[in-house]
Amino acid sequence: QGAIRCHPFVLAELEAANEDGQDGLKKFDKALFGHIGYAVSNITRSLILAITKSKYSKSPVNTITKRYYQHINRYSAAFAVASDFAMLSLGGELKKKELLSARLGDVLSSLYLASTVLKHYENQGCKSDDLPLVEWSVRTLMYEAQEQLHNFLINMPNKILARFLRLVIFPRGRSYSPPPDGLTTKVARIITSVGESRERLSKTAYTSKGQNNPLGLLQEALELSEETILIEAKLQQAKKDGIITSNYLGHQIEQAELHGILKSDEIKKMKDLYHRVSEILSVDDFGPNEFGKQ
Repeated sequence: QGAIRCHPFVLAELEAANEDGQDGLKKFDKALFGHIGYAVSNITRSLILAITKSKYSKSPVNTITKRYYQHINRYSAAFAVASDFAMLSLGGELKKKELLSARLGDVLSSLYLASTVLKHYENQGCKSDDLPLVEWSVRTLMYEAQEQLHNFLINMPNKILARFLRLVIFPRGRSYSPPPDGLTTKVARIITSVGESRERLSKTAYTSKGQNNPLGLLQEALELSEETILIEAKLQQAKKDGIITSNYLGHQIEQAELHGILKSDEIKKMKDLYHRVSEILSVDDFGPNEFGKQ
């Protein structure tokens, strides 16, 4: 129902087909020829954008993210072609082919989410520090859209039509790849370090510090871990020198205090970090008798 109502011509065709007389015939002809023109336009657009890798596609911005808008244009055209021919070839059976329709739904979701990522980046003022997050997100989403279209074509019942659609959608093969490891590492560094990018990303998250808020405890532990980087380096050096022998952080702090390796304020910070980490990692524990029937 959603596919029919969202299509610019299918609903009009169905309504016209239910009307009698010349008026219904005229409406049907108008909707049918409009549908044919729409399909031909989408096929042509999808093919040209795929061949040129959407380099000449219009973009609402002329910034570093321009290419992502162009790729969204390409896969939007491909999605329009795939969904149109799915309805044409399968008709009412499409709703029963749930794996096929779900893949088309995944393509639409990926395109929508990629658009929201770019929109959010623009709304935030195009901060250069946030660019790795944008690149990783959009590349992941566009790769997923590509792969879902590929899997849709593989599983289409009409193999001749599937081959035709593959020529239109992927004339040069599947060119999108997942984000490289280097970019993934940058993203991991951003979201695990205290900074403006992380603050913007978690702006609506409830990170207030408190015993009953796990996210708040994580935030506090993260801040403490950054404050104690140099102190931890001292512990590691003392371990290499053989002064500290334990692998357990709690015992390392005790030995560092015993041998005077760390100052009193450094000991306090390390103990605070240790307690916070222990709090986060702790789980409920029950005695053997508590598991039995009362």
